Amino acid sequence: MKSLLVLILAALVCAPLAVAQETLEIRNVEIDSQSPEGAVLTQAGIAEEEAERIGILEGFLNDYPESTYLGYVLLQLQGLYTQQQNWDQAATVGERLVQYVPGDLEVRHNHNQALLNSQQWPALRMSLAATKPLADKDASAPPPEDPTEDEEMIYESSVDYANGVIQYTEWAINVGIIQSPPAEQIQFMDALKELYPESAYLEGIDAKYVLAYQQQGDIAGMVGALERALANNPGNYEYLFTLAELALGQQDYETAIARSEELITFMEEQPAPEGTAEEAWEATKTRFTALGQFLTGSAHFQRGGNNNAWRTSRRHLLQSVDVVKAEGGERYGMLSWMLGFCYVKLDIAGDNIRQATHWMGEAAKTPGPMQAQAAQTLEAIQKAANE
Repeated sequence: MKSLLVLILAALVCAPLAVAQETLEIRNVEIDSQSPEGAVLTQAGIAEEEAERIGILEGFLNDYPESTYLGYVLLQLQGLYTQQQNWDQAATVGERLVQYVPGDLEVRHNHNQALLNSQQWPALRMSLAATKPLADKDASAPPPEDPTEDEEMIYESSVDYANGVIQYTEWAINVGIIQSPPAEQIQFMDALKELYPESAYLEGIDAKYVLAYQQQGDIAGMVGALERALANNPGNYEYLFTLAELALGQQDYETAIARSEELITFMEEQPAPEGTAEEAWEATKTRFTALGQFLTGSAHFQRGGNNNAWRTSRRHLLQSVDVVKAEGGERYGMLSWMLGFCYVKLDIAGDNIRQATHWMGEAAKTPGPMQAQAAQTLEAIQKAANE
């Protein structure tokens, strides 16, 4: 990736840019050294040190804010700040310069570099989106009719420069996806899909959307990203599980049950993916089938309300015991609590006391949100059994 960027930047630095009409005002400027303004610019031009030149030009902006030389001065400062890698100042000057010459591709490209290096993500994203059409236009411009040798060279250089900007812009959008905060990452991904629908950086974009929404804490956005990812890759059993788990957390029991059952069916029917050892796949199938059973049982349990719900919940939960117990942790504590509760609810003449005591005992000794309540319930069960 880094080597690609170096090549792109090298091409952009070395390639001469065709001079559009509006760029004449900021590049090919005749300075009247006899005028007060021209005298200052002449002084800046002969200054030996960059810092001295910058100071003179900055003073010019303060003293002559309406000067006809404004674009020229801003361009000089943009170049000087860029050479010093003073990216914040380069971005500030570049913002003014872009307003002065909005159609200047070179100015916009230099401004984008400053915005990226100063990590001004929202401004960078908008600037990249504005740069792409300009670069596309120059890259696809028709050649001049009967050009001279110089005209042909200028045309070819302009096209090469524009193509380099197009590549850099794509790369910079991907940097935004990787380095910006989650909310900005999402917008950079949207920009990449819109501006570069065939980009190699789109590989794995579904997972990046899911992660960005998750990091942002946007559950609704995460669910939407997961559903879009599943539509593109129906075989992603981890996403099926996550959707079921999220639906359960939102108390959407119908969706939780439907997604869980979809997961169970998929795991039962799906052969080992290419390149996956049969033994490893069987372990994965066993685990996610059990987790699907756990979520189905949990949804019926939370919905509850009658003996049929407790019975259905218990049947599914029991099919998850081996895997959940082996993994341990809070999930096993929750499983034990729900099974203990189901056995209490379905007790007939004391027939389920032993099972209720066992599972409440497991929940009472497993750290988790139900541990304390399980201990109280276990005490009550034992007390009732001894009466």
